[in-house]
Amino acid sequence: MRIRTVSARAGLLAATAALGVGSLLAPAAAAATPPSTIAKGDTGHGVWCVQHAVNLYYESTYGKKSGPLAEDAVFGTSTADWVAWYQGKHGLHADSVVGKSTGFWVVMEDGYYSNYCKAYVPHGSHP
Repeated sequence: MRIRTVSARAGLLAATAALGVGSLLAPAAAAATPPSTIAKGDTGHGVWCVQHAVNLYYESTYGKKSGPLAEDAVFGTSTADWVAWYQGKHGLHADSVVGKSTGFWVVMEDGYYSNYCKAYVPHGSHP
């Protein structure tokens, strides 16, 4: 009986060690890739980032305590209108679609959050 218990424990220890080594050698999970665009009808973190960036820009430009958008993570008509405004203020084509050029400015507004939005917003180099 004692030999079986020792053998069982040894087998369990070997299996645990093998799992541990396997997890160390397994490839790391891929980082989140932002979408190519964010536009009307979209929802989620990326939309929240866009709404937050528009609000921050509005607040800093006009010295206001709050921005014009609800940060509800839903890209509706109001968000589309304010994204076009934001794009115009940055000298971009005002089409209400957040691509890499608009996303560049959204990510630039995100310094306070340690670039949280970089994983959720399309972005590229300075347009």
